[in-house]
Amino acid sequence: MVHGTFPQSTISTRAALPTKDKAIIGLVLAFTAVALTLELYWVIFNQEMESRTDLFARALAIYWPADYTYRVPGYPIEKAFTLSLERVNSLLTPILSALLIWAILTRKRYRYPLQLTIATYTCYGTFLYFSVAHISGYAVFEYESAYTYLMFYLTNLPWLVGYGWIGWDAYREIVRGQRTRSWVGRHVVPDG
Repeated sequence: MVHGTFPQSTISTRAALPTKDKAIIGLVLAFTAVALTLELYWVIFNQEMESRTDLFARALAIYWPADYTYRVPGYPIEKAFTLSLERVNSLLTPILSALLIWAILTRKRYRYPLQLTIATYTCYGTFLYFSVAHISGYAVFEYESAYTYLMFYLTNLPWLVGYGWIGWDAYREIVRGQRTRSWVGRHVVPDG
């Protein structure tokens, strides 16, 4: 070995992670951080939110005008719907998200189907949350104003847009893989 060089075995043969994968991991980590802090906090303490005064309770109180179900005790149908969505998002999605990050970093074959699954159900849940609010005449609003509409949509829109892009990326890669396998299968010349 010549001084100043590294043995060949220490040089990584893996290509650097593409920028889009870094962005996907960043988005997934950001969404997971919210799920494991604010959303999980609400799932645990949703029956006593009005009596709580800690930092997470005060942060969630900012959103109350846009959805009073984050404040009230009991299980009215509006709250049961939101609670169901948040339980999936704070209890199941972080586990699948950790698996997705692992699959991205280690380039596992199941990465894109898992990515599409997470993105699809998260987009669908966000769309349903918007749709139910709209169809009900925004019944979950404490009052209607520009503030409550902006708070409601702008707070939740990152999940729809972010996971929409993550899902589109997975869909494109799955279709690209299918086209490649289909083309190769039709154009392979048998040996002999």
